[in-house]
Amino acid sequence: MISVKSLLLGFIFLCLSAQARATDRDFWIEKYLSVSYPLKGIKVNSQYGSRRDPFTHRQATHNGLDLQAYYEDVYAMFDGEVIKTGFDARSGNYVVLQHGEYTISYCHLSKAVVSEGEQVIAGDVVGISGSTGRSSGPHLHLTCRYKGNLTNPYTLLIYIRRVRAEAFTALMGEVGNIDSIGAMRRMKPKEFLARYADAAMEQQRQYGIPASVTLAQMAFESDWGRSELARKGNNYFGIKCSQQWLAEGKPYSCHNDDLPNEKFCNYATVEESIDHHSRLLMSDRYKRCHAYSSTDYHNWLVALKQAGYATAKNYVQLCEQLIKCHKLYLYDRLAVMQ
Repeated sequence: MISVKSLLLGFIFLCLSAQARATDRDFWIEKYLSVSYPLKGIKVNSQYGSRRDPFTHRQATHNGLDLQAYYEDVYAMFDGEVIKTGFDARSGNYVVLQHGEYTISYCHLSKAVVSEGEQVIAGDVVGISGSTGRSSGPHLHLTCRYKGNLTNPYTLLIYIRRVRAEAFTALMGEVGNIDSIGAMRRMKPKEFLARYADAAMEQQRQYGIPASVTLAQMAFESDWGRSELARKGNNYFGIKCSQQWLAEGKPYSCHNDDLPNEKFCNYATVEESIDHHSRLLMSDRYKRCHAYSSTDYHNWLVALKQAGYATAKNYVQLCEQLIKCHKLYLYDRLAVMQ
């Protein structure tokens, strides 16, 4: 027979467990909301470091990160204080926020919507992007300093992605089981295509690369978004780091491939991975591919294989199977019609 004391202890345990779960959930919700991307969508136009100046056309140091933005809301990335707003000939309208030992400048704004001394929380609108100052077109320029020294803002985007992924996973009840993250995020082909087909067609219109080839490579290389490289680094194409990538201090992760512990590029978003893949295929190494039309997926795949894109002997056949099975060639035709 169960004693009253045992029942009482059981009841207390259940109450404490429920309270602990509620506290844990509140922690992860607060963690998720403690960071914010500076824009609704992240696409890098120009990286931090050495680049060709758009005005002088000479190599110069780019001390920030340029993100694609067309007169849209700009958000505070972390909780902090507005320490300066103003205008100058180079940065245009700008807002500078202090986040602990970091200061972040949001530049080329069409207007600022905060004032000096104002407290902000992550996700608050601080301005509207624009093209003021020394700017070649509408975008958002971020400059970041840590303890007064310039640093690459891209690392903060990676941090934000990791914090949100960790919090999201915890809220889904998957804490401590890293293998379950892949299962949770694996998309069905229909969902995968619904999410990325538009981006692939945009690449076709911009670069002439068949959308079907882009989608098939993404699906094959990432196992429909399930691979560790795709989950942790948003690299859906298995792109390895070049010497320039490493020299510029861009993020990477190590994975076993043809050799153990090879370095692979990491990206802030999947869309950035797609765009980098397209720009890679515009290099001289893949020049032969562009002899074929954007609807000739077969010859594009053959040319890619001949140029050394993949080491798998049956790479062309595997990608073609995906294209035919899921009728990806229809996206090629749709891109041409639009």
